[in-house]
Amino acid sequence: MVPISMLFGNPAVKILKERLWADARKRYLEDHPADREKNARAIMRKATTQYKDKIEASLKEADQQVKAKWGQFKHDMTEELRAALTTLLRMSDLDWYSVEVASPSPDVIAVPYELLKHVTEALLFQHLRKGIDFENLNDETLEALATYAADQKFDEVLEGARRNYEAFNIGQSSRFVISEIIRNDSYFLGEDKCHSRIDTVVLSSLGASPTGEDKKRNRKAAVKKWFHEDRKTRRDDRRFTGDGWEIGPEELKSWVCAS
Repeated sequence: MVPISMLFGNPAVKILKERLWADARKRYLEDHPADREKNARAIMRKATTQYKDKIEASLKEADQQVKAKWGQFKHDMTEELRAALTTLLRMSDLDWYSVEVASPSPDVIAVPYELLKHVTEALLFQHLRKGIDFENLNDETLEALATYAADQKFDEVLEGARRNYEAFNIGQSSRFVISEIIRNDSYFLGEDKCHSRIDTVVLSSLGASPTGEDKKRNRKAAVKKWFHEDRKTRRDDRRFTGDGWEIGPEELKSWVCAS
C-alpha cells in the first residue's frame, strides 16, 4: 500500500505539509519543554506519533480542495501576483526605502528583493482570502498557494516590469521605474556596523507625473541615468532599516545572501 504521505504531489500541498510539520514540532516542544535537549530526530519521532493522523487528514482535505481549483489558480496567478506588486508599491511610502540619490527629493531608491517578494506574497494571500472561489480553503492552504505563486513567478513579474520599463506609483503621486535588480549587493542593515550581502531592487524617479502618461523614452532615460551616472557614485554608507515595513531585524537578516 502506498503511504498516504506519497499521495500529495501538488507543489502547494507540499509547501503546506512542510509548514504543518514545522508547526507540529514547535507545538510539541511548547507542550513538552523538557524534551528540548533531545536530538532533532527524537523530537520529530515523538511529534510524528502525536500529530501524524491529524496532519495527514488535513493534507488529504487540502489536496482535494486545491486540486479542484488548481487549473484556475495556475492560469491567474501571474497576473494576480503582478497586481499585488503594483498595490504594494502604491501602498508604500518613500520614507520606507533606502535613498540612493536625492536632489533634494529621492531620485533613486532601493529595497531588498526578498522584502518585496514577501509582502507581495502576503497581499496575494489577502486577495485569495477575499475571493469567493477560494472561500472553502483555510488560511494555511491559501498561504501555501500564495507562497507557491511567489516562488514560481515573482522573479518573472519583477524582471518583466524592469525589461518593459513599467512605471509604478509609490505613494499617491511619485512614479518610479525599476532600474536594476542587483544580486549580492553590499548594504548595511538595521543598526549593523558591518555590511551584509543582499539582493536589492533599485528604482528611479520619473519626476512629478501622477497621470500615468509617462513616455517610454522618459522611463528609459531614467534607467540610463542610473547606469551611466548615479550607479558610479553610490554612497559607501548606504543602509536599509526596514522602518515602515513592519519587519523585525531577524526577518531582515534572514534575507541575507549565503556567502
